Amino acid sequence: MEGQSYARMPRVKIRELRDDYARFELRDTDASIANALRRVMIAEVPTIAIDLVEIEVNSSVLNDEFIAHRLGLIPLTSDRAMSMRFSRDCDACDGDGQCEFCSVEFHLMAVCRNDETQDVTSSDLISSDHTVVPVDYSESAASIDASDGGGITIVKLRKGQEVKLRAIARKGIGKDHAKWSPAATVTFMYEPEIHINEDLMESLTLEEKKEWVESSPTPVFEIDQVTQQVGHFSLISLVMLELLLSIYLTYVLCDS
Repeated sequence: MEGQSYARMPRVKIRELRDDYARFELRDTDASIANALRRVMIAEVPTIAIDLVEIEVNSSVLNDEFIAHRLGLIPLTSDRAMSMRFSRDCDACDGDGQCEFCSVEFHLMAVCRNDETQDVTSSDLISSDHTVVPVDYSESAASIDASDGGGITIVKLRKGQEVKLRAIARKGIGKDHAKWSPAATVTFMYEPEIHINEDLMESLTLEEKKEWVESSPTPVFEIDQVTQQVGHFSLISLVMLELLLSIYLTYVLCDS
């Protein structure tokens, strides 16, 4: 097991980090650690999501169960999740949702009073805790499922229709239900590291070097016109490397 001596000392380098996206490089470890991280990100990181819904009035086209399900899948800011208690472990309440240690209460009341269709969105939810609110990326991304005012559409109302409800958000993990999963998807792939045998490369003529560089279907290498040394293509991007690896793996798998 000499080749696995590094498996418990991984290194992480953040390549891209946004509010809704993260990309990082994991080195000096093996696929088991990468897969363990992937599974933990999906199923073990605690977040806050709406768990209980009490609907008082609903005259919309969607039944109560549909609305409750859509509310549960609305992402909530979960900075407070680590300090909250799991409702099953909380000894300060009786599970009615009115507990500052394990619950956050939301209210929603919407009535359509004109002839135009009214969108009821996550922006209409009123939270009892200003630190736990629906996540809204409508300003930084194309509004796929949002009204002009932003937010995630819950239901559409026509004139005379009304929705009034109370919702309780609780702490949970993705292993219990997908609504508590903090990530839509988590994937990993091997990134190739290409090293040139300098001694062998020096033994080639300039024409042989050009032939070797041009043999690659993707522009990975180039020849310095001054030193006539072969090096990595200066404009090579990670996308190209991923494409090269994908082509290589496809060839190997199909060939085998």
